[in-house]
Amino acid sequence: SEHERLQSLGCEYFETDRGGEITFHGPGQLVAYPSMYLQDHFLGTKCYVKGLENVVIESCAQFGVDADRLEGFPGVWTSETEKVAALGTHVRRYVTSHGFALNCTTDLKWFNEIVPCGLEGKTATSLQAVLAARGKTVDVSVETVLPTVIDSFSKVFACDVKPLEETSPWTYGVLQDLLEKYI
Repeated sequence: SEHERLQSLGCEYFETDRGGEITFHGPGQLVAYPSMYLQDHFLGTKCYVKGLENVVIESCAQFGVDADRLEGFPGVWTSETEKVAALGTHVRRYVTSHGFALNCTTDLKWFNEIVPCGLEGKTATSLQAVLAARGKTVDVSVETVLPTVIDSFSKVFACDVKPLEETSPWTYGVLQDLLEKYI
């Protein structure tokens, strides 16, 4: 099975309730799972998803990478075949979960082992790969890109971004316990 094949490569495989098909999460990837109550922002699910795409598009632009939507294909793309960020959200009772994964310095070989987001003929790229193809060396580590993403999120959604440990210490503690158990 696909699950067993991925495990044989050293991957862990998790089923989730987010939208979209198979994707990869790993080092060098900025994974943002914002939690918002959409009614507070007068947003529907489609507008929220477009907003997440805008956050990534604006963040990429800050590092000199042109990115945009590709009609009919969720996510953020640097060309008609290369996706720099995957989106997968879940909304229940107007509360969002999951979000997006922006490839910053991600080892792209892992995407060769799957059909990312179930899209044949499409591939993943990273900020680092796009810039390197242009002969540019720019620090696009997750740590460097994160403040830009937070700033873009604040602007796009006209809100303050707060760390989970501030807004819900109990939830943060539960997640930390899970991370320690599985990582």
